Amino acid sequence: MRIYFYKIKYTDSIMSQIEKDVLWGKKKEAIVFPLLQSKFPDVSQTEDQFDCFDFRDDVNKIDFELKSRNMIKGKFDTIFFGWNKLLEGRARRESGYSKRTIYLFRFQNRADKRKHVIYFWEDDMEIPLDKMPFQYCGNFKRGEEAQKLVNLPQLWLKPFKELVYEATESGVENNNNRL
Repeated sequence: MRIYFYKIKYTDSIMSQIEKDVLWGKKKEAIVFPLLQSKFPDVSQTEDQFDCFDFRDDVNKIDFELKSRNMIKGKFDTIFFGWNKLLEGRARRESGYSKRTIYLFRFQNRADKRKHVIYFWEDDMEIPLDKMPFQYCGNFKRGEEAQKLVNLPQLWLKPFKELVYEATESGVENNNNRL
C-alpha cells in the first residue's frame, strides 16, 4: 500500500487550523508507518480518521497511537496526550480486544530538525488512573477549551529501537532483532 501526500497551498479561509493539524498528523503517520511495520509486520493504519488509535495489529491485538511534536525531546519534562486515549486503551485491554497499548512520540532530531526521532511508552496498566499524572489544558490558539490530558514524564519514554515485538499464541515468530 502506498500513501501519497501532495503539497497543498491553503489559506486560513479555505482550511481551518484543525484541518491543517489533521493533514500534518497524517503526513507524520505516513513517515512512521513503514518503521512500525518493520517491527510489527501485521500492523495497519486505522481507516477511520476519528479512531482513537492511528495503527492496529489485529493479529497480535496491539493498538498504537502516534503523537508528533514539533520540538526536540527533552525540551519539556513532560509530554501531553489525551486522557480519553488512555481510557480507551485501558478499556480495550480490559475487554480483551487488545493485549498491548503503545503510544509513539515523534520528535525533531536534535542534530537536524528536518529529521525525526521516535520514542514510545507502553501502558502496562500498572499505574492506577488515580496515580496517573494529568493536567487540564488545551490548544487555546485553536479555541479549544481546557481538557484533561495525561502529563507523561519524558523520563518514561524509551527509544523506538527498544520496542519489542511479542508474538501471541497464534504461533507468529518473535522478531526482537528487527530494526
